[in-house]
Amino acid sequence: MLPDALFKPLDLDDLLEKTFEEGGRPAVVDLLESVLGDPRAEADEAFADYLDELIEQLTELERFPEAIAATYRLIEVDAEALRAEELGSIAQLHALNGDLDTSRALLLDLRADHETAAPQDRDLWHALMNTLVMADNLGDPALAVAWLSEDLRTGLELHWDPDLVQGINGHRKRIAGSAFADPKLDRQVELYLENNRFTSRTEEAEGPRHTRFSYPGTGKREIELGMRADLNARIDGPDGQIAWPPGRNDTCWCGSGAKYKKCCAAPSFLAG
Repeated sequence: MLPDALFKPLDLDDLLEKTFEEGGRPAVVDLLESVLGDPRAEADEAFADYLDELIEQLTELERFPEAIAATYRLIEVDAEALRAEELGSIAQLHALNGDLDTSRALLLDLRADHETAAPQDRDLWHALMNTLVMADNLGDPALAVAWLSEDLRTGLELHWDPDLVQGINGHRKRIAGSAFADPKLDRQVELYLENNRFTSRTEEAEGPRHTRFSYPGTGKREIELGMRADLNARIDGPDGQIAWPPGRNDTCWCGSGAKYKKCCAAPSFLAG
């Protein structure tokens, strides 16, 4: 029987840390499953956060079917959950589990929803789709590049934030390599970034000081470090630095619009 002290409100942080030290991730999963299965936890405002933690731990342990089931549960219990993002995570989990057919079907359904989204919402929908395809889990780089290229053209047409456009283009070029090169689109993006350069308050006062990050190669970590260095040079903050590493639930620093843990920190991305 779990002690009442764990509830009202649900607070597992200290216990999770201790459990991890003593038994590792499997013990953490056992604890979370025990607590989240207790009727006393279901109405707690922290329930969804700890369910999200369970999904993360199951993913790290490569227990993908359980992570998928937990993600469906998150959609049911969390009114604030972005359903499309969670369904995208489920698609990615199916891919990681080797079920590419199911993953592809889910992605195509989400893509159809994306195509019917209102213009003002397309950048948000793009961010979700970009997160799904950038790791190329489906083993279909041609499809990934086609989707990213399509979203790039939409972004240029609708004048998306240049940082977002740049992030999309970096992922497209990483996946495309020389096999799916598109010099015309490259030039369109280059011109767009030149004409919509990021400008901070300091730059407005003192003039340009930093060049925009440029695509450095095909290595995922190389891209991440290059973009981080560029953002460090431009960000407004007390120390002029990005907090690093980002919080796993924070918006990803790369500009995709997704959570860090589901974007650049995702196991499929960091493995490259």
